Amino acid sequence: MTPELVGPFFEIGPKNLMRRSEVEALAAVAGRAAAEHEVTVVVTVPTAMIAPIRDGDYGVLVFAQGMDRETAGPSMNRVTAESLVDAGAHGVMLNHDADPLTDEVLTALVGRARHHGLRTIVCASTCDEAMRAADLRPTVVLLEPAELIGTAGSGPRDWVGGSTQAIRGRAEDVLAMHAGGVATPAVAEALMAAGADGTGSTSGVVHAPDPLAAAQAFIAATRAGWDRAHP
Repeated sequence: MTPELVGPFFEIGPKNLMRRSEVEALAAVAGRAAAEHEVTVVVTVPTAMIAPIRDGDYGVLVFAQGMDRETAGPSMNRVTAESLVDAGAHGVMLNHDADPLTDEVLTALVGRARHHGLRTIVCASTCDEAMRAADLRPTVVLLEPAELIGTAGSGPRDWVGGSTQAIRGRAEDVLAMHAGGVATPAVAEALMAAGADGTGSTSGVVHAPDPLAAAQAFIAATRAGWDRAHP
């Protein structure tokens, strides 16, 4: 059964840091932890890995790392919504800091993804960007300040509660995700306790001495933070 993308959720984005066998092992462990802790897990993988990870049926949602605007046709080297559906993707991440989009293109891509039944995580680096993203009614708005990406940001994030409520005020069915510098499970738990629907990490998982154990710890922390916010 395909998991629903609901809170609490945790996203793992291995970028191009792992080979297929490593991502498969990570997805398998994450799926078991997801079931144990009742957390939805999203694994955002390179396009070429979508089909094998989806076919593994690991109990995680498999997202693409991006999508192009082109429709099915004679284009070359373009990732279309149709090809993502055919590969088995559950959804797509859009407007990541490493792959920014114009407002016009982002609007078009969210619409195309919705038309083809793909869930969407739209990234924003500021509260204003998050509000504009919420107006597009994606599945998730990810507020991830650019200066925190790839860091070990452990300081207070006073914006989490207010921006989460603001996102819900713009579109009550849009989930609010907060990340950037989520280097430890303690940071993930704190974000969830502050009211986030979900969080995620790349470096904290992939660069850990034991990435599989780290994934389990992050997923458990996501649940613990959610339970603190929803006693």
